[in-house]
Amino acid sequence: MIEAGRHDYMLFDGDCGICSYSAEVARRMDSKGRFVIEPYQAFPEAGLEKFGISYADCSKRMYVISRRGRVHGGAFGVNYFLFQRLPWSLLVVLIYILPILLLLEIIGYALVAKNRHTLSRWFGLKACLLK
Repeated sequence: MIEAGRHDYMLFDGDCGICSYSAEVARRMDSKGRFVIEPYQAFPEAGLEKFGISYADCSKRMYVISRRGRVHGGAFGVNYFLFQRLPWSLLVVLIYILPILLLLEIIGYALVAKNRHTLSRWFGLKACLLK
């Protein structure tokens, strides 16, 4: 169950190789254990709905639910995570200062998210089991 106030949560698609690999990288980066990094499938959908997201939403992009209960999806979720650690926070600031970089990040994230099943197979990552 997701409890706002205790941790930040990063939810990803546990059935996706790219997503699972990225989550492992995030776990290594989160040495202080600030984030609970789990597949969205590990939580009941009713628990996600109180934050305004569903399984259908989570199947399209990763989400971060902050300790304060704010929801950040896709590239914005990645930025929220990276902003918590130096030197990555400097990159996030630069991305928000230069809107063209933010636009490119959003487009890049959308392209990877849309083609993640194919990319997972190309890179020999865990095959997507559900799709």
